[in-house]
Amino acid sequence: MRSPIARSQPTPSVDRDPASATDTQRTKPCCRLGRAYRAERLVCGWVHVTISVDERLGLAPHERRRVRLRFHEPLDDALRSELAQLMRRRGTAARRAAERIEPLEIVIGDAYGEPERIRGIVEPPLARHGQLCDVEFAMRRLEPGL
Repeated sequence: MRSPIARSQPTPSVDRDPASATDTQRTKPCCRLGRAYRAERLVCGWVHVTISVDERLGLAPHERRRVRLRFHEPLDDALRSELAQLMRRRGTAARRAAERIEPLEIVIGDAYGEPERIRGIVEPPLARHGQLCDVEFAMRRLEPGL
C-alpha cells in the first residue's frame, strides 16, 4: 500500500513589481497650493507645489526633500519668459539659464498654523513639452544664509 504523499502547498510568491524596485521615492508626495514671490513682490499667485522625500541611502537630510513646482496664471511676464527659456533649452544651456534666474520664495499656506516658506532656485524641467501650467519644474532649495 502506498503511503499518501502530502501534496505541497503552492509556495507563496513574492510580488516583485519591477517599477517599485527602481523607484527610489517610497513616500507619498504631498501636494499643496502656494504663491511665488521675488524680492517680496508677488510673481505668481497660484503655484502647485509637490513635496516628496527621496529615501535613497547616502543623502543628507537637506538633499532628501524634493520640491516640484507647476506655475499657473496669474504669472509675472518676466518670470514667464524665464520659464519659457528653461523649457526651450537643454543640457548645459538649460543649467546656465537656470543659474541666471533670481531665487524665488514659495509661500505655502497652512490653515492650521504658520505658512511654510521655501526659498530656492528653479531648475530645468525633465519634460519640456506642453503648456507652462503642465510642466513641472524642480526647485533647488537655498540654505537659509544664502
